[in-house]
Amino acid sequence: MKRLLKGIILTIILTINPKAQTFDPLYKDSIQLKWVDEKYNSMTLEEKVGQLFIVAAYTNKDSIHENDILKLIQQEKIGGLIFMQDQAVKQIELTNKFQSISKIPLLIGVDGEWGLAMRLKNVERFPWNMTLGALRDNELVYRVGKQIGIQANRVGIQFNFAPSVDVNVNPNNPIIGNRSFGSNPDRVAEKGIAYMNGMKSQNVLSSAKHFPGHGNTDQDSHKVLPLIPDNKQDLEKYHIAPFKKMIAAGVQSVMVAHLNVPALEPDPKTPSTLSKKIITDYLKGELGFRGIVITDALNMDGVAKMFAPGEVDYRAFVAGNDILLFSQNVKLGKQKIIEAINKGEISEVRLEESVKKILKAKYITGLNDFKPLNPTNVFDDLNSPENLALTTKIFEKATTVVKNNDKTLPIKKVNQKIAFVPLEQTDYDQFLTHLQKYANVELVNVKDPSQINLLNEYDVVITGAFLSNETVYKPYKLSANSKAILSALPKDKKKILSLFTSPYGLKDLDLSNLDAVTVQYQNTKDAQTAAAQVIFGAIDSEGTLPVDINANLKEGQGIVTKHIKRLGFTAPENVGLGKKNFQK
Repeated sequence: MKRLLKGIILTIILTINPKAQTFDPLYKDSIQLKWVDEKYNSMTLEEKVGQLFIVAAYTNKDSIHENDILKLIQQEKIGGLIFMQDQAVKQIELTNKFQSISKIPLLIGVDGEWGLAMRLKNVERFPWNMTLGALRDNELVYRVGKQIGIQANRVGIQFNFAPSVDVNVNPNNPIIGNRSFGSNPDRVAEKGIAYMNGMKSQNVLSSAKHFPGHGNTDQDSHKVLPLIPDNKQDLEKYHIAPFKKMIAAGVQSVMVAHLNVPALEPDPKTPSTLSKKIITDYLKGELGFRGIVITDALNMDGVAKMFAPGEVDYRAFVAGNDILLFSQNVKLGKQKIIEAINKGEISEVRLEESVKKILKAKYITGLNDFKPLNPTNVFDDLNSPENLALTTKIFEKATTVVKNNDKTLPIKKVNQKIAFVPLEQTDYDQFLTHLQKYANVELVNVKDPSQINLLNEYDVVITGAFLSNETVYKPYKLSANSKAILSALPKDKKKILSLFTSPYGLKDLDLSNLDAVTVQYQNTKDAQTAAAQVIFGAIDSEGTLPVDINANLKEGQGIVTKHIKRLGFTAPENVGLGKKNFQK
């Protein structure tokens, strides 16, 4: 009778809301549902509520931390872990240990937007989303998702809290920026779906974040509660649009951000993470999402400053979240939720909805048959030749030419006198080395505009602006001195700039004195090699700007230049010469 009643309620909901998701993104088969029912029915109320919680685990902390996690697993029956910093072998060892003592397998998650390098030492990074956003070929984005999925499987991770599908329309955004695929919602959705499908091919869960969109703010939700000023029409047109498309494409999870969104929640003291209007009424109701709704980390000040640990967990569950991420007080949070259930303030049907979603996710990722992990050769596997070759290819394909007066690029005459002038940082060796593979390019250090006369004897001046690639959040603006040098370059020379940072570095840069400009998005060896090859015509330039920069440089712009049959340099795997090709 109870099942019949639930079926009738679901039918009514779908009739009222024709836009509701017509499929369950967590469904696999009837065997899965049987396993889910068996596990659910075997649990006590405390164990069911414990499934809602994912807590942070570290591999660089002491035995006290490890014992704290063991207690949470054994006593509080938590549902999963999010691994933070930073040792791969230790993580595998802990995963085996933690899984072995958990009655219900633990769902292991990670923030791995550009792969496990985001959390683990000695692992090579995949390019940031902004770089992926410049690609014309979404198959490469799919392959990134697939390889990250392979990485995740290798260390026992089932849930990658990615991709970020925030539409970055504010260049001053301190927390999204390079983590965004771009400023066009269609571009962002296409890349996000490709990334998601790549991970899904490896049975790794993805989570579209940060709902309802963190792209139009200059504030960081780790520190404050950012305001999203858009009205509902603009919010849906630009920021929610990628989430709608990912829901339609079968994304299994949506992560809700800590934001003040007046268009959807009129109370400025109710963050989106704790808003029933945003989660239950809008995301689950109006948008009809049937997958897992997960909070952004509950230790972030955007929400943690407003409510105490335990209280914030309770409010997040009441709002409609299924998973409470990075809980700071599991015991108290559980108590508050259990008390509300016992008082009838939260129905057991509501709890069952969330717990069964979590159990379905555990089944489709293989946790119904968990096998211990082997740490042997883990770094060889995480840094596979396929991964490194893919990264090389992406930087080649992402290279974007935004100016090319009189077909300055590619340089055809290699017997000209060519100078290279580095700007900002000094980590330019890879760029210079590859420039010199094609011509006698001379390094000329111009410290300020007064030394421009050092360039008088040259025909071509190649400049490179090298900014920090240490983290995704590093500044992208060129110094006043670098800008002055670019403006002072001799008018009678061919002048080329390669920008090794975010495309927003062009925002207030005067390009009028330059003949050609390439954007490389990041300052890596692969990016430097690709830039040199485009300049001398060893490879094509195919990239397009993923974001609007200013009135003259718009999203989608990118001048295609063709190679002129000069020798190129790439990973062996990209030309069919990898080890696997010879092992067949």
